[in-house]
Amino acid sequence: MTPTETQIREQARDWFISLRDNPSRAQRAACDQWRQSHPAHDDAYRAVEAVWQATAAPGKRLAEKESEALAVYLTAIKQAKRHQRARRWLVSASACCALVMAGVLWLENPYWMQDVTASHVASKGERRDVTLADGSRLLLDADSAFSVAFTPQGRRVHLLRGAAFFDVTPSQTPFVVATAAGDVRVLGTQFDVRLIDDAALVTLAKGSVAVTAGSAMTPTVLKPGEQARFSASGTHAPVSVNVADEMAWRDGRYIFYRARLADVVREVERYRSGRILISASALANETVTGSFSLADSDAALASLQASVGFQMRKVTERLVILSP
Repeated sequence: MTPTETQIREQARDWFISLRDNPSRAQRAACDQWRQSHPAHDDAYRAVEAVWQATAAPGKRLAEKESEALAVYLTAIKQAKRHQRARRWLVSASACCALVMAGVLWLENPYWMQDVTASHVASKGERRDVTLADGSRLLLDADSAFSVAFTPQGRRVHLLRGAAFFDVTPSQTPFVVATAAGDVRVLGTQFDVRLIDDAALVTLAKGSVAVTAGSAMTPTVLKPGEQARFSASGTHAPVSVNVADEMAWRDGRYIFYRARLADVVREVERYRSGRILISASALANETVTGSFSLADSDAALASLQASVGFQMRKVTERLVILSP
């Protein structure tokens, strides 16, 4: 069977990774043979190289630019340790060191390898409209990615990260949204899928969808106005939700009710450069209710701070740490 475009990109990525770690002459020769066996192979490999170079250079500049700011912060942490104050900041310092020393370039694009295999990517702060070959439309949320594989037997979209709103063109050919948590088979037209850690949420606006997750043999069918959470352990019972609120992100607003602070902060992070770290699990699990504009991430953080009362420290322009 002829490899799909996505499979070729995945092969190119694997070859590229294998050659980054002191490859043998035989490995190099095998890679060269693979690249020369088809023009699409060489094109895919060159694309991986291009993404690597485009990501590594900004990462190196980021490390040089912000190393002084980081050094000042870590010095303050050491002083706090000597005076036996603020133990929680030691956790923040460890997380900070891990980020900067082991992989500072990932502050710019930690998912670059995933992006290589994706068919479509929306960068941070960008919502992207995509029209598929069958006329179906997707609105991809910021910092999201998916791959697509259409065959005569089925239409399959693999949501790799983030979230997307789907408006599916009716057809006799099955349409499936695949995630690491499970699959959503489309029986209708308009719905939203959002990945959250190792689970996913599907919200149905119009039509019908069937969710299959875990070891379940019978899919869970949703009706318009319902939402279901699913993961490798199975699918929760659907609940009624306000669809307009759940899908407000399409119009640039995020609305949440009794949500974990960590989950809300993750949505803020999609719309700003760099990373936001929460230093304590208790703080991450605080529940919050409210809404904010996705166009102003600083105002969103300030609003959350006023609501929860956490401390917020900007270590560098691209690294913010929240603590109790």
